Formats: sequence, structure tokens, C-alpha cells
Amino acid sequence: MENEVVSYFTLRMRIDNFAQLLKTCFLQQNISPTTRMVRWNAQGGNDMILNVDGSSIGNHGVSGFGGLIRNSDGGRIQGFAGNIGISNILHAELLAMYYGLVLA
Repeated sequence: MENEVVSYFTLRMRIDNFAQLLKTCFLQQNISPTTRMVRWNAQGGNDMILNVDGSSIGNHGVSGFGGLIRNSDGGRIQGFAGNIGISNILHAELLAMYYGLVLA
């Protein structure tokens, strides 16, 4: 601070202004307290969607995968699931995508 002499009041104001700036930068202002349902919207088309997921308990642990194909109304067309045994999350996710694409 180059030996700058600052009054208590000025120092307090600078700290308050800096705290306000940090609050503005890091806190979301538009947080909605209501729950909103999110779903795929085909927008009136006849398209289908493939959803897949892989899971692993630990880096090398019991792993599995699954997925489903849904129609434009969100209804289930076909699904699949599998147990990999002991593996990792990357393997589980990749197998989920592979089997989902094969099914599609």
C-alpha cells in the first residue's frame, strides 16, 4: 500500500464495497424457489430419443449400464440394462452408449 495512510472509515467502506462486488459476481441473482419439471420435447415431430447411463461404485467397482428409447410423447419404446461386474465409470458409460446405439 506504499505507506498510504487510510482512515478507519475509508478502509471500512473499501471492504464493504469489495464484499458487495464479490456477492454480485458469485451469487446467482435469479434463483427460482419453485421446482420445474424438465423433459424432452419433440416439438410436434415423430422423433425418438435414446437415453443411456453407466454407473460404477468406486473407480474399480461393481458397474452396470442401462438405457431406453422413448417416442415423441415420452413413452417407453424399448429398454436395456446390463451388469459389467468389476470395472470403472468410463467403461460403463461407453458400454451404455454402444448397446444403446446397437438397439437403436
